[in-house]
Amino acid sequence: MSEPAPVKFNRRTYFPDGWEICTAEFLELFHRYGYIYKSRLGGSWYSADESWKLSDSEILKAIACAHPKFYIGCRAGKSSSFAVLDIDAKSKYHNKQHMQKLLNVLAGAGLTKSSLYRSSYSGGWHLYIFFDEPINSADLRKQLVKLLTLHDFQIAKGTLEIFPHKGENSLGMGLRLPLQPGWAWLSRQTLEVEHERDSLDATIALELFIDALNGDANSYAAFCQLKSYVDELESRKEIAKGHIHKVPKNNLVLFGRKPQNIVQTGECVEFVVSVFHELPPGIIPDNWYRGREFHLNGLTGPSQRAEAITSLSHYLFYGDPSRALPALGYGYEQEREWAIHEFLSLKHNGHSEDINRGHSDAIAQIERAAHWRPTHKKNDESLKYIANVPIAWVRENANRKLDARKRIKAAFDMLATKNRPFTISELQQQSACSKTTLYKHLDIWRQQYEDLASGLFAISTHEYNVFDGAACSESKPHSESHRENTPPGLLATKRVVYEISMRAQREKKQKQQEAIRSRRACENDWQDKIACLTSQPPNKLPAEKLKTLISVLSFYLSVAPNFDDALSLKQHIDNLREELHNRMLGPKPPPDK
Repeated sequence: MSEPAPVKFNRRTYFPDGWEICTAEFLELFHRYGYIYKSRLGGSWYSADESWKLSDSEILKAIACAHPKFYIGCRAGKSSSFAVLDIDAKSKYHNKQHMQKLLNVLAGAGLTKSSLYRSSYSGGWHLYIFFDEPINSADLRKQLVKLLTLHDFQIAKGTLEIFPHKGENSLGMGLRLPLQPGWAWLSRQTLEVEHERDSLDATIALELFIDALNGDANSYAAFCQLKSYVDELESRKEIAKGHIHKVPKNNLVLFGRKPQNIVQTGECVEFVVSVFHELPPGIIPDNWYRGREFHLNGLTGPSQRAEAITSLSHYLFYGDPSRALPALGYGYEQEREWAIHEFLSLKHNGHSEDINRGHSDAIAQIERAAHWRPTHKKNDESLKYIANVPIAWVRENANRKLDARKRIKAAFDMLATKNRPFTISELQQQSACSKTTLYKHLDIWRQQYEDLASGLFAISTHEYNVFDGAACSESKPHSESHRENTPPGLLATKRVVYEISMRAQREKKQKQQEAIRSRRACENDWQDKIACLTSQPPNKLPAEKLKTLISVLSFYLSVAPNFDDALSLKQHIDNLREELHNRMLGPKPPPDK
């Protein structure tokens, strides 16, 4: 007896009309040649023929958990929009402590966004790092390998693997496709399962993945920051090694000299000594080192503004010979204040609400930190600063709260008079309040909203429910007869689905256009600012201005919008440094005749 013919995969069964955009966006992520596969019954992974191309249907069949035979995986192409850190269940890094360290290392390098998943039933982890545009696969892997190796992570199979893994003389290693059986969404904080793939429909699972792809994507500027951070780490290691080799090998004790103060040793102290070749008087190594990290990376999380201001003031006071940043010591208080203000405006990375809202206290804190002096340097004692909340702020908050409640109440009453169901988004738009504000005042509208919705749904019929054939499949069986003409109900349903899909496409296109306009505006703002800062030639500027400009322009160099602008600005900074160096050396003597 012959075996029954296999059932052909029907894409619309799992991804109906209206999901074409999401599926197309997902399919674009993967390289199609040299894919890998593994039997669902167990065994090893096998490589497909290099000339075979993985079809869209095979990928969608796999992520819909409908593939009858295999798990599917893909190898890396020349470029990739994501990287994956693969940690096996038996790896020494498969624990909360090492995962937190790994996330901190990535955040310190500029990759602040990532998504954590369980890759299969074995319990291994896949940490996805998405980017908003494709990046060269070889360069992406190279930078991540360097970053993790410099932080003492062991890159090895079964321990910690990095994808894309594009081989030099081979096809490299393949990676299991997401959303297949055994896949799960994990919390980065608790490492607990938030959603099981087996309990979700294919469309919901795909939507969750696409939301992470679009919402948690790192920018190309973040990748450039990663590269500069890795280069900085490598140079720091080389400086430290060179300092170690210069330590004298004798242990002679010299008499007749005044004993020096014993300084506590540590990683920051050793690094500061390697930079300055000695420990500068009065320097606090930990503060200087933290200031250097902020200068390189900006704010990497909330509640860092105060620490960044204090540390950065200390860092700029002593300067950084390893980065050719001149010291802005005593007499440069105003210049330090301006440099710190420029830093926070440029590199707060959205983590400081006070800076975003332009609060005056943030500016005042910069002024206090820049003009601080030790006791023996003060001419007279200054008043002690007491942090208190002005009464005007308290009154303003109370007035805003009362105004929000009035607007929410008025908006709800207006929408209720229309005698139709309405959404929370409509209430939000009508009241001109955020969703956070709406949910802070649930007592005004929640109970009435639920009562009104239940009553309206019971007595009113929607315009799309009046046509023939609108009953659901549970209440009305499918007709077995095939009619040549499309029934009115089906035609209306298709029209509704088409309108919804077109609306989604329009919204996506508008978001893309807004992103392009925003990026162009940022580029124009950056170029205008640089043009203003570099309008005067270096030989016309005083020494104080040269020192400050070198520090400030270093901020802007790290966020240059493109390579040409970065190269031009780098050349200008080199000219400033050369001019400052020539002035420190003094005029050259005339040549002997």
